[in-house]
Amino acid sequence: MVESRRLFFNLIVGITGLVTCVLLIVCAFTADSMVGEPIGMTDGPLLGVFMIVPYALLANVCYTAGWFSELLVRTTRRVDDAAAFAVKAFRAGITFSIFMTLCPAAICWLVFAVALMKGQKHGPPGE
Repeated sequence: MVESRRLFFNLIVGITGLVTCVLLIVCAFTADSMVGEPIGMTDGPLLGVFMIVPYALLANVCYTAGWFSELLVRTTRRVDDAAAFAVKAFRAGITFSIFMTLCPAAICWLVFAVALMKGQKHGPPGE
């Protein structure tokens, strides 16, 4: 049961990560053409790709911490309470993971919107 939940967790976080990557790339290209700054793109684009692995590992470390807390509750509470805690903790963990995974894209689009509202234009002098 626990490992099937981990698979589901990884699938949800992975799909959310793909959505985030697409949003970041679209933001970078749109911002580059409109304000002259590729907001959301790292200086070395491969750096962003290489950061996916540590993020996935940290997400699974957090998942495992939730699993440990579930085991702790199982040793100190009744079976029904522990089962209810497991469901609530899993839902909260999924929600938090989706939020954290989407945050970079949301921040970049917000920065881009502020740059547009301020009329900022970066680029070579004389542009």
